[in-house]
Amino acid sequence: MINAAIVGLGWWGKNIVQCLNGSDKIKITHGFDVDLSSLGDFADANGLSLADSYEDLLSLPEIDAVILATPHALHESQVLAATEAEKQIFCEKPLALSAEAAKGMLARCREKNIVLGIGHERRFEGALEEMKSRLDSGELGTLIHLECNWSHNNFAATPAAGWRQDPKQAPAGTLTALGVHITDYFQSLGGPVETLFAQMAHRSEKFPSDDVLTVQFQFESGATGTMTNIATTPFYCRINVFGDQGWAEAREVSNVDIPDPAEFSMRDSNDEVTNLSFEATNTVRANFHSWADAVEGRSEYRFSEDEKLHNVEILDAILRSIRSGQPEKVRI
Repeated sequence: MINAAIVGLGWWGKNIVQCLNGSDKIKITHGFDVDLSSLGDFADANGLSLADSYEDLLSLPEIDAVILATPHALHESQVLAATEAEKQIFCEKPLALSAEAAKGMLARCREKNIVLGIGHERRFEGALEEMKSRLDSGELGTLIHLECNWSHNNFAATPAAGWRQDPKQAPAGTLTALGVHITDYFQSLGGPVETLFAQMAHRSEKFPSDDVLTVQFQFESGATGTMTNIATTPFYCRINVFGDQGWAEAREVSNVDIPDPAEFSMRDSNDEVTNLSFEATNTVRANFHSWADAVEGRSEYRFSEDEKLHNVEILDAILRSIRSGQPEKVRI
């Protein structure tokens, strides 16, 4: 059993705590947030001891690991501090806001024999696992193209959104909230991205900055892809894979914190159509358990070190392309 402390008890931090209640692999015993005044009832209900500072948490010998559900710009310094305290680390996405920062964080974890977990629970969704399995098995043939539109208005015109609407903490609209999940899933299907071209637009006054992000991808394999994230449209999620022997599509009607089913459809070269429905599962717990098994040496973590770095390289290239107005190489 891994005894963990969680740092950041906002909307998502609370969700992590509740997703891990009753886990036989991870027990969250302590917590810290910059605003402790409103956490008394939640802490009592979930058996959390609240610390006065992050440094106090890191000094506790009974804590094996820290879970970081904090603003993105804090991840680098908090991960490095945890490595000095020799704690195992699970960090919410994005791991960092620049490839150079991610390289340093991963190198330090490697030096300290720390397994760095990452909050990309979408890889564990039933419909998306089915899609990857069908592609990996060869049923869809050679991968030609990937598409995704994942949009929602959770952070539009909402004071509670706070730092999630701050371009310094969350650049490029909902890239850090939505897009990085998709770029991680895309690389799990298509491998590394070679070049990309990204554009932003401001179409709605319901979001304080640019609310539309579109990205075109060229993978090293030669496959192509497109991604759209909109910050003001009600929830919509569609992911498609196109091969030369078939296509597959996954659709969802709700965000990951709402337990609604997802639909999977596929059509092969014989025009046989498959339709499957996948009930919602605790994907947050599945990701944490995969990480815990890696920490305790039972199995490999689903995310390789190169994939963790490459997803930040993709984020970095998207931000560079928005600034330059030109296609950008991902690995520089």
